[in-house]
Amino acid sequence: MGLIYHYFKCNFCNEENRIKITEDDRGALQMKKGNEIPYTCSKCHKKDKIHINKIRATPYMNVFIFVSLICILASIIMILFFGLLAAFSFGIPMLFFLYQQGQAKNFNSYKIKTK
Repeated sequence: MGLIYHYFKCNFCNEENRIKITEDDRGALQMKKGNEIPYTCSKCHKKDKIHINKIRATPYMNVFIFVSLICILASIIMILFFGLLAAFSFGIPMLFFLYQQGQAKNFNSYKIKTK
């Protein structure tokens, strides 16, 4: 599982569909898959193709929540042994979130030129 997920809206029912993409940007995605990716909608089950510029990326909030919980537990344990040094572990979830936001922003900002 990556730190961001990719989604698009179905051309027929306008329902959000998730798609698995391992590439970091649309340029690499275009080189691997081409300008359009075939899909089957998860709601209306119609088949169509979606242009890669219509695919959006957003961070997984589950990753942020999981990292936050781990850091809270680690902070409680570290307070017992190290005192104020544990305050630094509260910044770790924010670093993960900022990294996820950066990945999503990089994917969303790069557009493929259409003819």
